[in-house]
Amino acid sequence: MAAHDTLSSVDRITLPEDFDERWPGGNRSATEAFMNVVKASEAGMANVAKMLRPFDLSPAGGLVLSALADAGPMSPSALSDRLIVTRATMTGLLDSLERRGHLRRVPHPDDRRSLLVEITPQGRVVADELRRVIHAAEAGWLGGLSATERRTLVRLMHKVQDGIAAASE
Repeated sequence: MAAHDTLSSVDRITLPEDFDERWPGGNRSATEAFMNVVKASEAGMANVAKMLRPFDLSPAGGLVLSALADAGPMSPSALSDRLIVTRATMTGLLDSLERRGHLRRVPHPDDRRSLLVEITPQGRVVADELRRVIHAAEAGWLGGLSATERRTLVRLMHKVQDGIAAASE
């Protein structure tokens, strides 16, 4: 089974018709939509993890390499903030990627007390290869949507993200 086929087997969540009556203050369509987004996200991330195994990378490691390939050298704290992981998690990721020769820590040119993380030529090759694989899979996963529907989905997901962010403030 190809990695992009796995999403078709994800159980779709449909809630009972009496949901709103049973859970006052809740909203059936909101809960159903949210739960299905989470299921799709989990399935997508599981597929990404499988696709990254041949590269000996976790999804987080792939994101680190991609961020460095796109943005250039960054401080570990900037990477941590960008990828929304703790500083301790980032340190472990960087150690692992450095041992594999995918990145290196270099002195910050303007602050001798700080380091920057930069991708190595080997890391750039790996980042390019893994992104080709992942982006092709993403195109397949969302191939049932038109370009207009994909743009609408992105716009709607941004609204969901804004709503979640506003509720957590």
